Amino acid sequence: MKRKLLPVFLSFALLANGSLTAFATDSSIDTVTESDAQTTVSEDQGNPEETTQEEVSEDEAVPSDESDAITDFETAYKAYTFGANVSGPDAISADKNTVAVLDVRSSVNYNFSHLEGSFSTPVFNEDGSIIQTSEDATAKAFTVTVTNNANFQNKELYLLCNSGARGARAAAVLLQRAGYDTSRIHTITGGATGLEVRYAFLGTNNAVTGAEAVAAVDSNDVVIVDVRTKENFANGHLKNSLSLPVFYLNEEGKQVVAETNQDPYAITFAKYVQDNPSTFSGKKVYVLCNSGQRGARAATALLADNGVDKNTIYTITGGAGDETVKGAFVTVDGYKFVSGTDAIAAAKDGSAYIIDVRSSKAQTKTGTLKGSISQSLFDDNNKLDTAEAEALEKAFMEEIPSKITEDKPIYIICNSGARGAQKATLLLGKLGYNTSTKEDGKVYTIENGAKGLELLYAMSGTDGNAVDGKTAVAAVGKDDVVILDVRATGNYGSGHLKGSISTPVFNANGVAKTTDDQLSKDFTKYVTDNKATLEKKELYLLCNSGASGARAATALLKSAGYDLAKVHTITGGAKDADVKAAAIYVSDTHVINKMADTKNYLILDVRSTASYTKGHLKGSLSLPLFDKDNKLPDDLAKAFTEYVTAHKADFEGKTIYVLCNSGARGAAKATQLLKEAGITNVFTIENGAKSEVIQKHFVTDPVADPDTKKDNNGKDNNKNQNNGKTTTAATTKTGDTAPIASLAVAMLAALGAIIAFGKKKIVK
Repeated sequence: MKRKLLPVFLSFALLANGSLTAFATDSSIDTVTESDAQTTVSEDQGNPEETTQEEVSEDEAVPSDESDAITDFETAYKAYTFGANVSGPDAISADKNTVAVLDVRSSVNYNFSHLEGSFSTPVFNEDGSIIQTSEDATAKAFTVTVTNNANFQNKELYLLCNSGARGARAAAVLLQRAGYDTSRIHTITGGATGLEVRYAFLGTNNAVTGAEAVAAVDSNDVVIVDVRTKENFANGHLKNSLSLPVFYLNEEGKQVVAETNQDPYAITFAKYVQDNPSTFSGKKVYVLCNSGQRGARAATALLADNGVDKNTIYTITGGAGDETVKGAFVTVDGYKFVSGTDAIAAAKDGSAYIIDVRSSKAQTKTGTLKGSISQSLFDDNNKLDTAEAEALEKAFMEEIPSKITEDKPIYIICNSGARGAQKATLLLGKLGYNTSTKEDGKVYTIENGAKGLELLYAMSGTDGNAVDGKTAVAAVGKDDVVILDVRATGNYGSGHLKGSISTPVFNANGVAKTTDDQLSKDFTKYVTDNKATLEKKELYLLCNSGASGARAATALLKSAGYDLAKVHTITGGAKDADVKAAAIYVSDTHVINKMADTKNYLILDVRSTASYTKGHLKGSLSLPLFDKDNKLPDDLAKAFTEYVTAHKADFEGKTIYVLCNSGARGAAKATQLLKEAGITNVFTIENGAKSEVIQKHFVTDPVADPDTKKDNNGKDNNKNQNNGKTTTAATTKTGDTAPIASLAVAMLAALGAIIAFGKKKIVK
């Protein structure tokens, strides 16, 4: 391990102030059940076990007599530190010159299906039971194999069992007993339950082009399975396709794919396939995902595992990103659709007729698209089956022929892209217009109708009332301006303008498209609940680039009854140079989510030593700029700078989050000093220690005596620990005592030496 030298004058100064703090970190442990992963025999006996290795405290001894038979693999496993787990995709793509994949499932399961190039080294018996002791015949055979096989020597060993739990742990212990370096032994996460692994088992890669898929939408010999999120399916899909998502939005709003066959979405998918065999029997199955990759592989594995012939399953190359596929998307089967964006463009250049069939009341509320034909079919109560609606239908049949005289496409605006457009399409057909859904058809429904936010914005009549970034930054803190940050929660959390309000219209699927999207509903609720306050102020909208997000938010504000003369788009959005430079505030929840990632993030606590001792965030580094009287003395600033300069490598390459009392004076001072020291990736935790979220995560770990170099459990950190859990880091002086300059000079002159401190990761 590399070593860093800390000048003695700084070291002794720190010790003199009693401010050298010891920090420790614990790795989180995930758990899954050990299950059969749909293999040919059940290898799953006993209670669910943890998949990832457990860290062992130093007082847990390694088995004392190595000659004794191992009778408890779980306890033996805990006695050693093994290499980090690897994902299924990484194991599949690993260089076989440097990696050996050991398949520890039963030989029956291995013979049924396995990863190409892997080695069968079972710790499960053929009847599915796992070895109980190292004296079992299967365990002895394993030991002989790994001892004598030169393919395993000097390689990283990846262990594949049923679900990445008991089997891998037992094999790891036997490998350790056989003399293998434990740091080179890794478990494949999820084992044979992993859908990437199960896809690799199949050895298939059938594919069709987007054009071939589109041509098959009406075929009785093909079923198209759309595995994207249900939200994406609702926004547009291929006609007659079946929605069986393996993608979904997690609690953070991020789009994720099912990784194992134990995932709830995978289980639902599998049950549908099992319950509906006739849907797939004798047909080709075309799988549509976002890009023709992960989702298609996961779905292919699930289809094949649940009775569908793997040779009949095909991936649509390019997935929903294929231009031909996108062009064929519908939201309601049986009609042709055009996007709101395309309809807006057509209205501008006159390349299509636009008929607005909403009620006159609805058109008055939202405005209308310039150049469109107002021809209501809905009455003022939004109904199509009243006497008033019948009169409107008669007027439609009489007036439209004189308004639509050229052979151009006809785009229909209704309330939601459903009832009104469908009725209008029927009436246009009766009038002799070509309503075919084939290529020569001329009549289109504008998808989502007036619920579409792009269309709503275009009908609002505003041009955005733009303000530039400089103006927006200058408005921060003004009583008559509110900045609504409409970017995704994660983007807001990682850097925003001080005092701005997070009102996202973006998530993992992109910007909200309609008023029905959950993002739109949440935004509308906020601006409606706070209308009495907000409508009195100028509203500045900050999105990613000053485009789609700001338009969506403007449309929603219009729908909520706001005066758009007071709604402004910040041009350039978060990409504007002035905005980017000022967006140095991070949210409390964002910091908590990043707290464990000490490799990429460092929380710098600049409060007084007393405040830090009362409570601080685990993993934070105490470099106080405040003294006990809550002042910012020069000696602390000097000590701060000296420490940063001496330990610059601990700051470089990391994102620095500064925690002070309230997110104001201390953070500003720390940011200035860090930038002067060449550390520029610095952010302020908004509201600082006043945040209730921050306070809820405070810990009060005891501060270690730096002379002992022991962690908080009293263990000697000079020893070479197996578990790697405890590290130490020196901090600057507390600042509650006298300046250190004279002491530093005296120490330097007296000793003329340096003290080496281990270069450790700064954690708590």
